[in-house]
Amino acid sequence: MEKLKIVIYGLVILFTLTGILHAADLGESFLDLKWGTSISELPEFKKISENGDVAYYRNPAKTYTVFEVEDPSVIYGFYKGKFFATYIQVGTYTVFERVKEHISKKFGEPKTTLKMKTRQTIHQWKHQKIKIKLKLYELDGRMKLAFYYTPLSNQVNEAQQEDFPAVSEREFTLDEGSKQEIQKDLKLERALNVMEF
Repeated sequence: MEKLKIVIYGLVILFTLTGILHAADLGESFLDLKWGTSISELPEFKKISENGDVAYYRNPAKTYTVFEVEDPSVIYGFYKGKFFATYIQVGTYTVFERVKEHISKKFGEPKTTLKMKTRQTIHQWKHQKIKIKLKLYELDGRMKLAFYYTPLSNQVNEAQQEDFPAVSEREFTLDEGSKQEIQKDLKLERALNVMEF
């Protein structure tokens, strides 16, 4: 029963992500929002935080289904008032792996970076003018998927663009069960990796 549940969950994730990646030509837009759009053209967007020339917004007027979660808080990044990035929180390690697999099938194998000091794993793809990053912060189990429009993101200080925008606890909270699942999955993955050598 548990395996069937995981298979169904995985299929829903893949269909949802496929819809997102096919819904818009990533080279021109994301979630029907054209890269470079001025925030002044988006009166329904609400600012949630700011860091220098980078501001982060949500669109409370629109609901999304991403990774089988209805109304996740998709965060939009604007540099000097122009749309340059999208951030989506990933809730479980299983979803993280399925997203990685799907994006790899679509855009090829990622460039993977391991940052030992901060215990981060970063998978990165490039498609036209878009950089896609899937990040795992192992210490606290946070995971995020980010899409960057490079003509603008290349102008943004890397520290600014990599910071996940400050959002309320209500919007992105991993329950204790999810945190334990992530830690268990990470321990299993490490054990399997050791066995492969």
